[in-house]
Amino acid sequence: MSSKTAFTGLTMPVFTAFGWAGEETAINFALDQLEQFVHLLHNNLSRQAKGDLPFAGLSRTNQSVYISASESPEEDLHLVFFARPLSLEMQVAMTDTKALAKALKNAEAQPVMAHRLITELGADWSLRLQQVQVDDESGEQAHYQDLFKDSITALLPEVSAEAMSKAAYLNSEDKWVTPFYLSRRYPAEQAAAMGLKISSVLSEQIDALLPLIHFLTGRRASSKRKSKPKARTVKPMMGGKSEDDASSSLATIMKPEDGFTHVALVKPLHLRRGFINLTSAHWPFFAINSRTETRPVTIYYDGVYDKESAVWRMLPNDLARIVLSPSVHHWYEDNFSQGDEIHVTVTRLDKDEIQISLRVPN
Repeated sequence: MSSKTAFTGLTMPVFTAFGWAGEETAINFALDQLEQFVHLLHNNLSRQAKGDLPFAGLSRTNQSVYISASESPEEDLHLVFFARPLSLEMQVAMTDTKALAKALKNAEAQPVMAHRLITELGADWSLRLQQVQVDDESGEQAHYQDLFKDSITALLPEVSAEAMSKAAYLNSEDKWVTPFYLSRRYPAEQAAAMGLKISSVLSEQIDALLPLIHFLTGRRASSKRKSKPKARTVKPMMGGKSEDDASSSLATIMKPEDGFTHVALVKPLHLRRGFINLTSAHWPFFAINSRTETRPVTIYYDGVYDKESAVWRMLPNDLARIVLSPSVHHWYEDNFSQGDEIHVTVTRLDKDEIQISLRVPN
């Protein structure tokens, strides 16, 4: 085309063009619009996102556009955008063996964090972890099987840990590579109706992806100093103050996870009041300092993350008690009865956060 058509958003003709086989004029128009779209989106990224993903461009071969960490997108983590007749697909992709080795090593070392960062994105996302065979002589790649391919709502913690571990092992072998694709689709009509606002909508979505991007690439996030969470003030107990601490960074996140598991007996009072008792030996794990009385925690249950619960220090014996938020309490009452056991897995994800997973023991 001799001149570009002004960009006013991804209109429906952009999406429908990719359903017209052999219509070169329509495809050229659609690719031109996609290229303008991705540069507008890149210009509207936050400073942090633009620093992590400094490159943007068009791939005519793949009929897609990308925002990437490397000038050669396939060599590192990259975001790909596909316009199809029915949808706009946004994809977080890693296909390079070396980049995958780093990402999968991090995921294997910290399975709870890896699962958390993926599943907390929400039910609109799906994950494909592929096993691809590499020909020894030609280097050509051929799909062998999927290690996981489903909505992230189906990505249970144990499924995630097993898939990431297997992918890490296979990717270390010369004959295999294990590409990682995390995708979300926006209906074409919805994307078209956004007009120019689509750049701000997707910019916010990319910001939400940054913690996962930092985790997978092993790059530090340039963030301001943060203090540890202060203990919540709770009337029945003395509220202890937390001490200032160093900033939250990937260097902290990348420490191996530690924690413990405990099986607690459910009693009528526990169900009625909404709490789970651990033991006195467990309290030091939650204590920020000697004055700590309560510690905010994240509860993971039935595929949901809750940030309104806390662990209390119970006097006089320093017993650790998980005090559930109303939403977790309702789930607890609906799924457990007197005499049942509840499986509690406690993991320290970084200096600032402790995650507690609750489930019925197998």
